[in-house]
Amino acid sequence: MEPEPVPRAGRTTLLLSLALVLALAAVYARTGGHAFLTYDDGLYVTENPHVLGGLSWAGLRAAFLGFHGGNWHPLTVLSHQLDVSLFGLDAGAHHLVNAALHALNAALCLVVLARATGNVWAAALVAALFALHPLRVESVAWVAERKDVLAGTFFFLTLLAHVARVRRPTRAGGALVALCLALGLLAKPMLVTLPCLLLVLDRWPLARREPWSALVREKSALFLLALVSAVLTVVAQRAGGSLQALDQLTLAERGATAVRAVWTYLAQSLWPVDLAPFYPHPALVPGAEFAPLGARTWLALALLAGVTLCAWALRARRPALLAGWLWFLGMLVPVAGLVQVGLQLHADRYTYLPGIGLAVALVYGLGAGLGPRAARSALALGGVVALACGVASARQVARWRDTRTLFEHALALDARNHVAHQQLGLQAQREGDLVRAREHYRAALAIHPQLTGTLGNLGAVHATLGERAEARAAFAALHALLPDDLQGRLGLAALAQEEGRPADAVRLLEGVRAGTPGFGLAMLSLAEAQEARGEWRAALAAYERSFEDGIDPGAAAAAAWILATGPDPALLDGARARELAQLAAEGGAPNALEVQAAAAARAGDFAAAVALQGELLRQSPDPTQRFLQGQRLELYRSGKPYTRR
Repeated sequence: MEPEPVPRAGRTTLLLSLALVLALAAVYARTGGHAFLTYDDGLYVTENPHVLGGLSWAGLRAAFLGFHGGNWHPLTVLSHQLDVSLFGLDAGAHHLVNAALHALNAALCLVVLARATGNVWAAALVAALFALHPLRVESVAWVAERKDVLAGTFFFLTLLAHVARVRRPTRAGGALVALCLALGLLAKPMLVTLPCLLLVLDRWPLARREPWSALVREKSALFLLALVSAVLTVVAQRAGGSLQALDQLTLAERGATAVRAVWTYLAQSLWPVDLAPFYPHPALVPGAEFAPLGARTWLALALLAGVTLCAWALRARRPALLAGWLWFLGMLVPVAGLVQVGLQLHADRYTYLPGIGLAVALVYGLGAGLGPRAARSALALGGVVALACGVASARQVARWRDTRTLFEHALALDARNHVAHQQLGLQAQREGDLVRAREHYRAALAIHPQLTGTLGNLGAVHATLGERAEARAAFAALHALLPDDLQGRLGLAALAQEEGRPADAVRLLEGVRAGTPGFGLAMLSLAEAQEARGEWRAALAAYERSFEDGIDPGAAAAAAWILATGPDPALLDGARARELAQLAAEGGAPNALEVQAAAAARAGDFAAAVALQGELLRQSPDPTQRFLQGQRLELYRSGKPYTRR
């Protein structure tokens, strides 16, 4: 089809964009009633202290100076903070923001391709296939994947700026391209191969004839941005523990993972069925079979090589075919599995931007050279396919309604999906159904015995159900796998305390390193164990160390009680006791009045001690407690502090 005159093309583009947005609204509007998931939504939003405070200077610093979930994506963190500031923790509103960004991306996709190629209708079909495809659902209907849709927006803005810069070269145009790419990388580092894609698009559809060296030199700043982002990503993922070490997957296994993943993405793009939120990598599941050099790998490699050779052979007559195929392959490089991140074999979300390349290859590549009648027929057929994709996407969106619906569907597809069992167990635990949680955790561990988080959760469930032997076994297994893990140490220490073995609890907790997440909680438990052994000085030191993680009101009250009442006379310190007692009161510690009274008496302020103790006496409903509190009140009236013996 010939390009339309610009004014008419502009109107057509606008109308088609509106139609596409309305179609997406029909597919994704129901996400406004969806819940947050147990799967990563807590990590990124609902349990992330840097997000829960909303937009602030402290949040801005945390977004840029910290890693979140093994990622460095400050712009995404800021977008979640903005949502919390605007909507609180209204899950539906967070979901609808994702849907709105996806609709914007669909419109931008149409505009970019229409301007770059001059073919509005082909651009609209590509945009529709991209936006309505079921593989997009994971990126849109999952709040934790805000980074996909947000990075997508800046991806299309980068393409749009590049097309404008090519058509009218200016220094400001080049700076705008770099700015859009930088913002996209701050949302998700998957855009690291975008400079290479711009080189591909320079040949088609932009038809640039400059030497490759000149085109590469033009993008030197973009390659530098991509390199910096790649380095920061590796550092973040290594710090977050999500980067699989070389000894866990051999080079052959990594290569096979990449080949099979790319072939799977191609197959799912053409026939999107049996989609799941997690596909276990058999090489990372103990006892599972994974033959990296087996027939499946070689067949997939041969098919991919065949498609590549065909696209190359047809590059003169159908350049869009090669450009789209390279778009697909190139953008999958960071996530194909050569650098394995996480435990999945592949993931639907990784196709969010690469999938556009396949649509470009099909629509522009295979459609090149068609006559007007054939072009209209092909366009109509494409519209039917896009409509079918929309119907399939609507069904897939319904499966993302909540954790239980999503992962029960995943289990129906694969009964050995350990992550599905994990998430269903976690949801049941949060709902208070501990028996069901226990069964799901056991099922997950039967498949993958080294799931440390699940071992800890199972231990906690057993302990709550009073199954001490089973709890001890779970926490011991966790401690054996990760000796420095806090959950295992705390679980075993709590059981030791309950069973009258404070020495064992102390031994476990003394090894906790400063700076470990949850260090303050470990020091609280250590202090309680040392108190049980009568080691008052050590207990007080542990309470003081716990304050490094922030002042816990209960810990402040416990430390103030030792300083105010003994029984070690060498530790008595009325001034410090009053300071901590005040912090306990401000934090709402239930025994704050009693501690404040004792601290005031130890500091020699008996008038305050009498007033505080009198108030405590008036509030106490228990006769025995009233008797004891009354005795202590008389002690303070006589000008004597209370000292434990």
